[in-house]
Amino acid sequence: MSQSPREAGVRQAGHYLRELLRHDPYRGRWLRYGSQRAREVHQIAVAKTLAGYLQRHGDDDVEYGQLTRRVSRAFRGEMLSRQTLTLFIRAFEISEEHSGVLWQQWQGAELSRVVVGDLPPLRSPAPRESRFYRTVLLHEFHYIGSDGRPLRHRTLRDIQARVDGLATYRYGFDTDELTVDQIGGGTPSRPYQRAENVWAVDVALSRTLSRGDEHSLEFMSTFHYAHPVEPCFRSVAHERLENVAFRVQFHPDKLPQTVWWTEWQDYREPDAVVIHRQPVALDAEHVAYHRIDVLDQAVAGFSWQF
Repeated sequence: MSQSPREAGVRQAGHYLRELLRHDPYRGRWLRYGSQRAREVHQIAVAKTLAGYLQRHGDDDVEYGQLTRRVSRAFRGEMLSRQTLTLFIRAFEISEEHSGVLWQQWQGAELSRVVVGDLPPLRSPAPRESRFYRTVLLHEFHYIGSDGRPLRHRTLRDIQARVDGLATYRYGFDTDELTVDQIGGGTPSRPYQRAENVWAVDVALSRTLSRGDEHSLEFMSTFHYAHPVEPCFRSVAHERLENVAFRVQFHPDKLPQTVWWTEWQDYREPDAVVIHRQPVALDAEHVAYHRIDVLDQAVAGFSWQF
């Protein structure tokens, strides 16, 4: 299921393009043709924007209905030709900075800025957490020991309440061979297994949040692996996460031969297969680092080979 560099570039550019159109000034251009309350990018309104541009520039015969499929396939990252990407850039007056990033993504010349998958929500009797808050920042710091196994982990997460009276947060992780040593911003419950391959602690926040309030949480954890583990760090997003950064630091006595930025179909077997990867270089502190704007229903991070 691994994608070719060409396919990966088209997918990256399509997802980044859709993310750009979620925000002003580009959002305002398609909103002229759609509902002012639309939360997601309205594909018909986007098609009308493209058709309007073409009509103003001499293609009087084009109708928006001819373009809706092209818009849909571009946003899904299935097909995005040079001609279509040029049309989007001109019709939406995309800035030189953003258009430069789009072309870099399209050519596969840089790592993903937006990673969107089709990971389903966790099956749980409890309501989905995304109803109560959204993640506005997530930074993951992963440390590999001299034996090549995960040693410790640090997570910084900023959330914004969607409701009044938000008092708890659930912190999840994918192994029971981990101890949550310290939490900043709240008091944890005892760990419990939430679903297959998922464990969690419920954190009583240090203050109750009203709608719109933001709160910062910090988690420090230690691993206790007594056996070899898969050489990777991956972050799982069943919901939309924004402002996400990954930092993996290797011990100088155990440096990998190769490190890749990696995206997976899922984190659960038999679907935990790599769909895309690109090599990355370690810095002077033996660190692999990458920041993305959005991680949405997807699995991404780093993998390596010793």
